[in-house]
Amino acid sequence: MHDDLRSKFAGCLLGLAIGDSLGADLEGHPGDELIRAYLEGRYNTDRLALSMWTDDTALAVATAQSILDSGCVNGADLAAKYLVWFEGGGRGIGRATLHAMRRLQKGASWDEAGETGEFAAGNGVAMRIAPVGLYHSRRATGLEEDVRTCGIVTHRNEEALLGGECVAYAVARATQDDFDPEVLGIELLSRLKPSRCQDSIERAFDAWHAGTELIGALQSIGLGGSAFETVASALYCFLVAPEDLERTLLLAVLAGGDADTRGAIAGAISGAYLGVEAIPSHWLSQLAGAQTITDLGYRLADVAPGEE
Repeated sequence: MHDDLRSKFAGCLLGLAIGDSLGADLEGHPGDELIRAYLEGRYNTDRLALSMWTDDTALAVATAQSILDSGCVNGADLAAKYLVWFEGGGRGIGRATLHAMRRLQKGASWDEAGETGEFAAGNGVAMRIAPVGLYHSRRATGLEEDVRTCGIVTHRNEEALLGGECVAYAVARATQDDFDPEVLGIELLSRLKPSRCQDSIERAFDAWHAGTELIGALQSIGLGGSAFETVASALYCFLVAPEDLERTLLLAVLAGGDADTRGAIAGAISGAYLGVEAIPSHWLSQLAGAQTITDLGYRLADVAPGEE
């Protein structure tokens, strides 16, 4: 296994955790005050400390550990690990995941526990799916099926699952030598069926390509907790600064709204692209469980299937 790929795997999980931790205290922040201050050089980023990470990181770590333990994406094992987390406190849990966990407690099967309906279109799949993308970094076959296996444990909603597929695919591609951020939009849109997720991602890439004013672009894409908003806005933040993980994350979390999940997704993609070396040391030193998360990334790289 090349050190470069191991760096990208660890960078992905660390970027996710740091984005989540940076955004945890900014979740729900209204308006554009913070991001405007940052863009105008009036925001002192030194005061932005990492909080304890939330459900985004906890469930991504559980997903990675399940893949390692099972040697594949195993729905029953994922459900069991998510339930252990939930019964241990479940910090930051979303509505759909909460309902799914309660169904699992009552004996529901892993593939029938997930929430359905409009209120299950949230970003709870997208926030934890990065390890599935890493697992498919060298073998694309089965990615969509594995995203669905992971996703339906909590969300049986097509928008939620499509958002997860976009993140997993972006992470998988970002680890590869021929990855080009400028064509990621074309690749994603070619995979998606007509949906709100497709519309939002198209809006994000159009805004980036046209050089639209950043705050206006983010507000147009959407800063809420729906999968189609969070995934598209996170992708946009990555595209604005693909070679700068720190700027990507600051844009993602200072925009407010669902800041922790947008930060987690943007950080996962950026970290998968740039590797662990791109993560600022002052954030790495603050991150709870940094060495454990790093080791998870390395171990996942060692077991990911090779090319077909």
